[in-house]
Amino acid sequence: MAKKTNQHSSEIDISSFYIVQNCGACHPGGGFGEYDRKGNLYYNEETKKFGYEISGDDPILDGDYTPLSAGNPNYGAPWDRSGVSEADCLICHLKGYQWKERWVVLKTGFFRWAPTVGAGWATMEFFQDESGSLKMEERKINYTNKEVADFENLHVQIVRRPPDENCCFCHTISDGKKGGRQWSPETDIHKAKGLDCVSCHPGDREHNFAKGNTIQGTVRNDLDNTMHSCEDCHTKGKDKKAPKFRHPFSPKYMGRIACQTCHIPYRGTSANLVYDLSTGTAVVYDTSKFLSNDPINPKNSIAELGPNTWYPTITDFKGRIVPARSLVVIYWGDLDEKTNGVKPIFLWKIRELKKPSLKDNNGDGIPELNTTDEIKAFLRALKEKDRFGNPVANHPVLMKGGFLYQLNKKGEVEKIKHEQAEPIHFSLSHNITSGSNVIGSKGCKDCHSKNSPFFLRKVLIDPYDEKGEPVYIETWERLGIDKERLDRLLSVQ
Repeated sequence: MAKKTNQHSSEIDISSFYIVQNCGACHPGGGFGEYDRKGNLYYNEETKKFGYEISGDDPILDGDYTPLSAGNPNYGAPWDRSGVSEADCLICHLKGYQWKERWVVLKTGFFRWAPTVGAGWATMEFFQDESGSLKMEERKINYTNKEVADFENLHVQIVRRPPDENCCFCHTISDGKKGGRQWSPETDIHKAKGLDCVSCHPGDREHNFAKGNTIQGTVRNDLDNTMHSCEDCHTKGKDKKAPKFRHPFSPKYMGRIACQTCHIPYRGTSANLVYDLSTGTAVVYDTSKFLSNDPINPKNSIAELGPNTWYPTITDFKGRIVPARSLVVIYWGDLDEKTNGVKPIFLWKIRELKKPSLKDNNGDGIPELNTTDEIKAFLRALKEKDRFGNPVANHPVLMKGGFLYQLNKKGEVEKIKHEQAEPIHFSLSHNITSGSNVIGSKGCKDCHSKNSPFFLRKVLIDPYDEKGEPVYIETWERLGIDKERLDRLLSVQ
């Protein structure tokens, strides 16, 4: 999202208006959907004034009001037409809430009507204009509608405890992409035993929801580890109904290996695995493209397991071995040579480049950026100026497969290991299983064997090398285990 104050248009990617319109479906309103970054309403219906009129800021270069988004200078930020996105309590506390209908209203830029449509008291009809955008054709409001919410008896219909389906409106989409999460009695033992979302994630009067501590999570870190852990319920007895764990192996395993590592042995539905942003448009590959239901051989498929089954990455997080879903991201950036940090280049700048052509080296029908010549040509193209006359990048680099690619003083491509080019890991915490599927249920050989599906599990690092072939490493390498120790681990049973 664009900064509040910008010096020129080249600094702006997407505005606050763009965020509410395109991402507001998974947010209940209020906060950034209602107020700008100085605490003013984006548009006050009573005074008929925009927030920037109160603060005296220039709206053109103000990230909350700029008409520029995603490279389109005419995208607009018509807060007076849209209204603000106010906090909508019913999105969580009303059974049968019309989430999809609310999403359409937000997407079409009529923020003020979204809660009314979600509650079932309004209907809006749209048509598609010549540009393909949805426009409102007719709006009808009727507070006597009772199919979803009965206005007269709303106090009876509001539930104190949000039902799982309301949580899933938003979290099914995001968590499905991040980790292939499913929430059903068939996919999680806790759901099968009657627990719901707020059993583990209760909230207080201030709507502070209890949470764990995930690898990528940065929202409300002050609430980390406020929910009960596996050990709290299954060892310390904080949930009297939870069965006490009985494991035959040494207790030292519990200190080093997180419970989820063994109790989330695999996932049965696809998740996003690769984001290739090199052409300015996101090309997304899911787990089925580069992983399989055989953890050791991604090109093999085991008939007994579903075709979309994949095995998590095993990584180290704060001293414990945990399961994660890796995300490989390929993107162009601007290197700050003083800090060695890389700032991603806005995609609209990449899309507007006079880009060199790419070949399809792996035969999947989609050209990919992978050869030295292609990388060199793109790095040279990034020396151009954008539509506003500013350099696309001062020091252009490609981030791919754990390496930073740049042009050296001789104009040749060199690659250097760089932390920001490594795969991103997302924690896996749901879809807990029990019984014979759990890693270790068949004894030590589940991990400590010659063909260990644990230590020898493949992790994708780069979807295509110079020849267009995927690059993998094995879990023992990811965990920093040397070859001598690996040999011992594979032979101990």
